[in-house]
Amino acid sequence: MKIGIIGLGYVGLTLAMAAAARGAEVFGTEINPQIKKSLAENRAIFFEPKLDELIAKHNHKNFHCVNELPPPNVHSFDAFIITVGTPLYPNSIKPNLEAISAAVKSLLPAYDGSQVVIIRSTVSVGTTRKTVLPLLSKLIGKREEELFVSMCPERTIEGKALQELKTLPQIISGNNQKAADMARRVFEKISPRVIEAKTLEEAELAKLYCNTYRDINFSVGNAFCLAAQMFGVDGMSVINLANEGYSRSKISRPGFVAGPCLEKDAYILTDNMPDCASKNLILGARKISESLEDLVVEWVKRHVGAATKPLVLSGMAFKGRPETSDLRGSSAVNIARKLFAAGYSLRLHDFVASVKDLEALQLGEAFEDLSAACKDAAALLVLNNHERYENFLLPESSLPVFDAWQVCKKIDSAFTLGNILLEEGE
Repeated sequence: MKIGIIGLGYVGLTLAMAAAARGAEVFGTEINPQIKKSLAENRAIFFEPKLDELIAKHNHKNFHCVNELPPPNVHSFDAFIITVGTPLYPNSIKPNLEAISAAVKSLLPAYDGSQVVIIRSTVSVGTTRKTVLPLLSKLIGKREEELFVSMCPERTIEGKALQELKTLPQIISGNNQKAADMARRVFEKISPRVIEAKTLEEAELAKLYCNTYRDINFSVGNAFCLAAQMFGVDGMSVINLANEGYSRSKISRPGFVAGPCLEKDAYILTDNMPDCASKNLILGARKISESLEDLVVEWVKRHVGAATKPLVLSGMAFKGRPETSDLRGSSAVNIARKLFAAGYSLRLHDFVASVKDLEALQLGEAFEDLSAACKDAAALLVLNNHERYENFLLPESSLPVFDAWQVCKKIDSAFTLGNILLEEGE
């Protein structure tokens, strides 16, 4: 089986390696020069367990990073999979789908209408049928009903993508039954189970529902955490109390709900949705979690004041468990930007993201060693839940600490999201 993958970011590269590991021949295209340079050196630009091993094993053998897909007289493809990102427009809640259109156009000259084109990217409902299919029809001069298009959403979690690609059910769909059958053959090569959606739109919604469901669940924990503080009660403590030994209460632990998916998928889901109670619930949940960033900034202003010494921000990747180096959509990065704009001097640290990537943010000096970063600092803000914080000891015991997730087991006096609104001693 020969597969062409457009976009070798997180989604595309992990899928490419999973397919190559199962014997498919994979050709991938990418416009980011850093990603192409990294692949030439047999490594990914991001951290994912065991991914570099697979790249080294399959690169230049049955995986090829190319500038453009070869034409049919050179290689006859079975499927093309589009995995490009769909960010929001700057300062907007509207999804930018321009990369989808560009990816579709890049299929030429390899695409002749006989292959299935699979959309793996997260898109607004109706995009596959109303945007991708007409564009393909126009590109090669065939009627839409003659073409084969499928929406097969990606649902892996960063840090476990290669494992989950081999275990999670893969959702497929098609604009006709042959398209669905062609997509099935592709994913049966990778996954032990394939389930078919009735329509393209059902498959698009399923992906958006998976992420938005998690987004809303997490936001409930955050809402309850903040509500408790309105009564002078530690929000984390009461959630732990409500959950302990009571199977019907599974309130999420308070924390930042961010990353390249959860920060935007609620907005993509509601993009084409008429105003209704469901839309209000979905967007309201998103706003609750986003509000935590400003609360952290206000905590700094209240407890540190106009600092003459630098603030230390640690845990810059959007999550710590499973660990990742991904800074996209990170609440910690958003908080850093807001503090930087407020005039604070910053020191940045992360246990996985590189110093080079932290420096590229241009928000302050980056440190490999957290203890070194804390020397002569105004305060320490621990902003993700990486397990290495559990054994971290402060070099200076008087340093104010905000431990968002309450993960610093050896620091007793830290503020958390559970008491961020409370005064000391309450």
